[in-house]
Amino acid sequence: MKELLADLKRWKAEGKTDIAMATIVETRGSSLRPAGTRMLLTGDGDVAGSVSSGCVDGDTIAEMEFILRGEAEIRRPFFGISDEQAWGAGLACGGAIDVLVERYTPIYDVLIEELEAQRPVGFATRTDAPRHLLRKADGSVLGSLGDPALDAAVLADLDAAWPGPHAQKHSYPQGEVFVEVFPQPPTLLIFGATDIAAPLAQMGKLAGYEVIVSDARRTFLRPERFPGVETRFGWPQDVFTAEELGPGWAVVVLFHDPKFDIPALTLALNSEAAYIGFLGSRKTQADRHAELLAAGFSEAQLARIYGPVGLDIGGKEPALIALSILAEAVAVRHRRSGGMLSRKGRA
Repeated sequence: MKELLADLKRWKAEGKTDIAMATIVETRGSSLRPAGTRMLLTGDGDVAGSVSSGCVDGDTIAEMEFILRGEAEIRRPFFGISDEQAWGAGLACGGAIDVLVERYTPIYDVLIEELEAQRPVGFATRTDAPRHLLRKADGSVLGSLGDPALDAAVLADLDAAWPGPHAQKHSYPQGEVFVEVFPQPPTLLIFGATDIAAPLAQMGKLAGYEVIVSDARRTFLRPERFPGVETRFGWPQDVFTAEELGPGWAVVVLFHDPKFDIPALTLALNSEAAYIGFLGSRKTQADRHAELLAAGFSEAQLARIYGPVGLDIGGKEPALIALSILAEAVAVRHRRSGGMLSRKGRA
């Protein structure tokens, strides 16, 4: 949804309000797009997004045109490969997607407002009727799924999935509901304005992170080295608090200098940061580990540190080290191991 905000804003400004929306509510097997991926079509034929990178988008547009003509409130196309479908629309990757097609309604304007304000928000959609429920970060609720008991059950599931990300179809006695949590944009905090930090900051931006680079060495922390990125000058403990580093944060420590490493790692370990990566050889890792143990941290606490940082991709250049670090942080955020996909699992 976030990827479509610019198109939606432009269409609204142009007075285009007759919009159909297609949402992937479930994937099976190998698919190029995850659940929650959306595609939009205006009454004037403008298209934004994709549910398949092309192979079934044409058929999805036909379903959205059906909605725009007012011939149905919802449509539920299923795209996959079977013997019967072998000569029809299907996913080239061999997987299958379950799609919900409906008309864009005003509650989506509220969802967009929350996303643009970078506030986490929960959203639920019935898959058998055009009904929606939205939960704001302050706990207020808009809309209804048409049944008080269903609303209560879905709100409980939204709370359980908070702060996300989450996009999954849930089954209830009243029917199926697609439940989503849109989290705040993740934050990548890079301690140490090194030659690895520069490409890591740019890659982080491309991956959707809010990026902050911090260093107490002003010579390294020059704006031209980190264009478009927030920088904070000072010692870690002076420019951040542990409370500021929430569960959506990934912290990477690149100093390779104990007088900076220890304060940065101490700050991260006292926070709720989901990922703590530390650059250094195994000897450096062991040395900092011993210092942190002596400072009162337990082995269980120190197990949160990913070090030596990054996935093993074999590259030693700064950009490739940055790539390996970001890949590991993304894998942790999505609760993945970061291992190679099997041949069968590749699209």
